[in-house]
Amino acid sequence: ALAALVSPVVAGWLADRYWPAQRFLAGCQLVSAPILLAAWRQQSFPGFWAAFALFALIRLPAMTLTNVIAFHHLGRSERFGYVRVWGSIGWIAVTWALSLYLSLWPDQAAHLGDGLLVSAVVFAVSGVYALTLPHTPPGAASAVPGRGYSLASALGLLRRPDFAVIVLVAFLSATVSPCYDNFSFLFLTSADGLRLSPSIASWAQSLGVVVEVGVLLALASSLRRLGLKRILLVGLGAQAVRFAAFAAGGPAWLVIAAMGTHGLVFTFYFIGLVIAVEELSEPEYRASAQGLLSFSRGGVGALVGQLVAGRLYDACALPGGGRHWAPLFALPGLVVAGALVLLALLFRHQPGRQGQTDDGGV
Repeated sequence: ALAALVSPVVAGWLADRYWPAQRFLAGCQLVSAPILLAAWRQQSFPGFWAAFALFALIRLPAMTLTNVIAFHHLGRSERFGYVRVWGSIGWIAVTWALSLYLSLWPDQAAHLGDGLLVSAVVFAVSGVYALTLPHTPPGAASAVPGRGYSLASALGLLRRPDFAVIVLVAFLSATVSPCYDNFSFLFLTSADGLRLSPSIASWAQSLGVVVEVGVLLALASSLRRLGLKRILLVGLGAQAVRFAAFAAGGPAWLVIAAMGTHGLVFTFYFIGLVIAVEELSEPEYRASAQGLLSFSRGGVGALVGQLVAGRLYDACALPGGGRHWAPLFALPGLVVAGALVLLALLFRHQPGRQGQTDDGGV
């Protein structure tokens, strides 16, 4: 969260003005590899924290740049789902592979850190691969003279009502996301929660990613049929429904079914936000605009959310032990519901640009 306050915005400005995005991405990946290797070798928390802080500063720009490269060459933003679905498949594959690897060792905890070694190798390979990606010139190469620096122009996008609404809604949603991300597994397995076994709880959480794969494949047709505003509303509404099911506290089938809405939340809302920013910003300032979204959602929003979630979790503690789970999920649900109303009333997206390339063609 602290890294997202700085890195994506600065990196987006550099990518818009000076460096081809694919080379910048390759540099971030290649530099990350030895940092992860150093983290793997740490035996103390301060050294490990320092390595991961540096990794976060470099990793977050790479997440923004992958979107920039994809949108630049795909031409139509609705095709993004066909590419991003492999990220979900990769997440499932890595998770299952790591679980299988750990099962081979009697002392599994002693080998958890081996994932860092694998990550270092993967980053090195992906950094070399990034150099083979199509050339993605700095966005400002096509800027109109006199428009000023891309970072200032991206900040100027906040004067547009649609862009400002997107950033505000992204911030509100990010402030409550840690309540689900951090505490859902605890609720599923705790004695005063659903009392599910860890294996069943893990399966329930992976259900959402499986659904995500299908929804990503349907993203293009959903954009054509529903439009950008409607899929954003569906995705944000799914997040509100998920919080409501957890606040209800059961039955177990309802909560597990609600976790399946993760596919809608991630694809229609989170990726929908990325598509909205891509469509609402000029081609020469899209990297900076995506950086602003990361700043709002993964930076300020995530930082505030982690601080609030921890205090709310402590406030819900019962005197005799255990947790009062309902308000821990109900209050974030109300915030998401409010963001949903704001999006419905204030976002006036005009779909004229959707499906167009940078030169106006289809």
